[in-house]
Amino acid sequence: MRRAVLLCAASLVLGACTGLNTGATPPTSSTLPAADVSQRLQAHRWELVYWEGTAVPHGDNGEPVILTFAEGRVSGHTGCNRSGAGYELDAAAMQLRILAPMSTRMACEEGRMTFEAALLKALQGVRTLRFEGPHLYLEAPGQVPLKLHERELQ
Repeated sequence: MRRAVLLCAASLVLGACTGLNTGATPPTSSTLPAADVSQRLQAHRWELVYWEGTAVPHGDNGEPVILTFAEGRVSGHTGCNRSGAGYELDAAAMQLRILAPMSTRMACEEGRMTFEAALLKALQGVRTLRFEGPHLYLEAPGQVPLKLHERELQ
């Protein structure tokens, strides 16, 4: 009996030392290979769900703020208008740069237009990205990160 307990304890210690982990944890930025970062970024639509201190509006038809990344372009609905820009991704360094965002010129309620202008400015300042579970964080120096939630491509 004592020998069985010692063998079991030794197995547990060896398992811990070799890094065996049976619990499934969602991949984070630090655990994703560079090729997977680009693939994950492009495999989903990303809905803006939180931007500290800012109420995230929905469009006239309840359309959320959505960004889609594909082939060096980011596009989507940014609160009032459709917007787009080029982007550069260094997946190994988790760096993202959104280049000169532009949008259509539809007139919307003043609050949504103000939000959209601030969002486009924030997007232009983005320098890094990170994933935490189903969320994408776009971060700019000195700014509150944009928190986006992954949605299925349509």
